[in-house]
Amino acid sequence: MEMKQNLDYYRMMAGVQQEDFKDLESRPHMAEFLAGKRYYSSDSFGLAIDHFEAAVEEYFSADQECRALCEGAYVYDGYNYMEYSADLFQSMTDHYMQILNCKQRCSVELASTAGKDKPFEDFLPSHFNYLQFSYYNSEKYEQAIEWAKTYLLFHPEEEVMNQNLAYYSAVLGEDKAAAISARLVVKQHIQQSLLEKELLYFAYEVFGITFVDPDSWTPADVMPLKLREKQKAERETAARITEEIGNLMKEIETLVEEKNKESTDIAKIVREGGPLLFDDIKITMSSKQLNGSQRVLLDGFISNDECRELTRLSNAAALKGDGYQGRPSPHSPSESFQGVTVLKAIKLGQEGTVPLKSARLFFDMSEKVRGVLESYFRLDSPLYFSYSHLVCRSAIDEKQDDRDNLSHPVHADNCLLVSELNECIKEPPAYTNRDYSAILYLNDDFEGGDFIFTELDAKTVTAEVRPQCGRVVGFGAGNENPHGVRAVTKGQRCAVALWFTLDPKHEEKDRIQAQEMLKMFSSPMDTEFTKTKTESSQPQLTPLDQSALLGQAATPVQEQAGKPDDKPAEKKPKEPAETVSENPSDKPEDKKNEKPIEKHAEKLIAKKGNKAKVKELVKTKAKAADASKNKKATTKTEAKAGDKANAKTADKAKAKPAAKTNVKQAADKTYKKEQKPATKKTEKIPVKKVSKDSNTDLKSSSDSQTDKDEL
Repeated sequence: MEMKQNLDYYRMMAGVQQEDFKDLESRPHMAEFLAGKRYYSSDSFGLAIDHFEAAVEEYFSADQECRALCEGAYVYDGYNYMEYSADLFQSMTDHYMQILNCKQRCSVELASTAGKDKPFEDFLPSHFNYLQFSYYNSEKYEQAIEWAKTYLLFHPEEEVMNQNLAYYSAVLGEDKAAAISARLVVKQHIQQSLLEKELLYFAYEVFGITFVDPDSWTPADVMPLKLREKQKAERETAARITEEIGNLMKEIETLVEEKNKESTDIAKIVREGGPLLFDDIKITMSSKQLNGSQRVLLDGFISNDECRELTRLSNAAALKGDGYQGRPSPHSPSESFQGVTVLKAIKLGQEGTVPLKSARLFFDMSEKVRGVLESYFRLDSPLYFSYSHLVCRSAIDEKQDDRDNLSHPVHADNCLLVSELNECIKEPPAYTNRDYSAILYLNDDFEGGDFIFTELDAKTVTAEVRPQCGRVVGFGAGNENPHGVRAVTKGQRCAVALWFTLDPKHEEKDRIQAQEMLKMFSSPMDTEFTKTKTESSQPQLTPLDQSALLGQAATPVQEQAGKPDDKPAEKKPKEPAETVSENPSDKPEDKKNEKPIEKHAEKLIAKKGNKAKVKELVKTKAKAADASKNKKATTKTEAKAGDKANAKTADKAKAKPAAKTNVKQAADKTYKKEQKPATKKTEKIPVKKVSKDSNTDLKSSSDSQTDKDEL
């Protein structure tokens, strides 16, 4: 087994071809047969014929050799020779039957090859099947007839080969075809094999020497009637015993499943009821009130305005039959369906066909549902989206007369419901990877369309839910929750249908792409926001040392304003954003409060390594103030106290007018250099608003991701 795995590994290596593998122990007949199969598969019928013809010749040579090797000494079974006592005729019979049995087994030995667990089935006749078709493709009908007749020696009743023979005979001519006979060596082989089988069956019947025929082509009448009846009875008995064992095992499995289900249901009931994460969401009905398990009905997910916005999005972006292989009426001819996925909605928002805000709302609301369900059901592993679909179903007015069908037939989301047997089979084409489902309703202005839970018979209704804006019904996707939708007889019913999986391998790829697109849309806004905040905050960092640093601070601001093509924010896009978020005093609203700005400026300058310079400036200004007031220091302690007080007074006196003057001068210079003050003003205000929105979006995205990780 390990060596076979090694060979499989070597086959996958780059540059390795099938021809590189050579079986040094392969027999000539098998090598020719495998070569013929390769050429046959590649439609090289001429080369295939050569190899198959050679394989037939080599086969009979190998068969003769195998048979000769069987004619050796009698082989005792284990230590049976110590107890074996037989007269001349009995020992001759035992020995000869052993030889015949060995010769019959040659067909199995010759059909075996290295790397194949079982021998080729119907090995010798398959040569003739390949040959007749290869000759037909080479338009050599005489040889095709010969090998077709040879094949029919083994399986005379096979319908396909008889049809082939009739066709070849019609093409070549019936008279010519009748004169062609099967290959003689094959006829002789079959006759010899059948005689040996008759002797072996006779010994089986009379002496009880067991014989198992290795060939599938042996005619039924070769076996004696008594043996056939005996074997038939044995097969029936074996089949009955097997069936009884199977039924018993099935009953045991059913009992175990029921026991496990009871334990699981109890565990699920205990586990349900986790936090809802949002204060405005309320539990309307739990699993117990909905008469089932893994069910919940929640209200208050979204507002009426948001419901209307998503409904407008569906009517603007949805296509009929979307999500249903293009069929506009997939479940009922009395209703039409239209839908749109998250990715498509965001792409349309990017193109401007629909508002991007609406597409973002679609994405965010579905993420909100996911987080709440994951928390409420107290899941050990996170939920991943399997499929998200905003879908509306509309009643077709002219097709509502005498209607008795459902809008969506009763089904389960991850198994095939067989209501006649009260079973749900978890296998394809069902979406077996889905674990939970949810529906977010957007409206209630329609007739019918109630959501129902049923038993496995798809008839007994256990719970019924009336859709309304902001209502969510969530449930497990397995056989515990068969569900359907009653007929919508008037109006349009809209909802966001969501399916979830616990397996990250089956996460919805479109949603991942949609998330990346939303991140991409947010990035340029963040860059502009960072740039604007940096520019607006720079003049406010200099009121303390205007006399020394004002020129240095003002110059780059003016240069940036004068060169809109420059992109200073790209060098360190994160640092300015962190400064803005960590220091709210940098915002323009805080200009009136000069004292905190001075303290903040001192902190920032200190961070940049200018502590010494600031102290020196403060001391210089303090000394100048002392000199102007002609105050003499009496002691060293009084002088230091006076310095500090005068420095603070002098800073306040100078900072306020200087700050106003410098801001005004910077604004005047910028106004003259830009020559378009209206444009600059227009740019500043929207940039702040957009940045705030984008920060809010990033924060919501970050929060949802945090919720996902924590849950």
